[in-house]
Amino acid sequence: MKELLSRFDKKLLLRLIILSCFIIVTLLIIRNYRFTKSKYETITDVKIKPTIAFFIADVKSYNDSIKLEEIVPRSEPYLYSFTVSNFKGEEKANVDLTYNIEFITTTNMPLEYKLYKEDDLNHDITSSTSYTTDSNGMYYKHLYIDGVSSLKYNAKSTHTYVLSVEFPEIYKDNPVDYSGVVELIEVYVHAEQEV
Repeated sequence: MKELLSRFDKKLLLRLIILSCFIIVTLLIIRNYRFTKSKYETITDVKIKPTIAFFIADVKSYNDSIKLEEIVPRSEPYLYSFTVSNFKGEEKANVDLTYNIEFITTTNMPLEYKLYKEDDLNHDITSSTSYTTDSNGMYYKHLYIDGVSSLKYNAKSTHTYVLSVEFPEIYKDNPVDYSGVVELIEVYVHAEQEV
C-alpha cells in the first residue's frame, strides 16, 4: 500500500478527493432542489370547478374569457367560478395589491349576470352596468364590481368568486332564436399597488 501511495502525488490525490466531494454535494443539491415553478394550488369550498384562475403579481390588467355555448333557458342559473391569487406555486407578489373586476359581455343572448364572493352567495357585488358599441356596430355590456379587494404580500391569498348567469325561462318558447348562438364573457382584473 505504501508503494501505491508513494507513486501518486499527494497534492494530486488531495485535489481529486476535494473535487469528488464537490461533485457529490452539487449533485445532492440539484437532486433535492424543486424546479416546479408552474405548480398551481387553490383551496376552495365551492362545489363549482373554477373556470379561470388569475395570478396577480404585478401592477397591470389581466384578462381571460368564459365562452357560453349550448345554454338553454331554465329556472336555475349557470354558475362559473374563478379565483384571484397573489401567488402561483412558490412565486408570490412582492407588494400589497388592490384589484377590481370588470366583465365585458357580448349581447348576443338575453342573459342576466350576478357576481358573488364565494363566502356570501346572497349578496350580488355587481355595482353598475354600461353599454358600448364597436366600429362594426356590435354591442357590449360592461359590468362593474363594488369597490376594490386587496391581497397582502406577506401571505399567500386566494379570493374565489362565483359568476351567476341566468337565461330566463320566458325565452324557452323560442329555442330556434338562440340555437347556435355563443355568448362571450371577458373577465378583467385590474391590479394596482396598494398605497
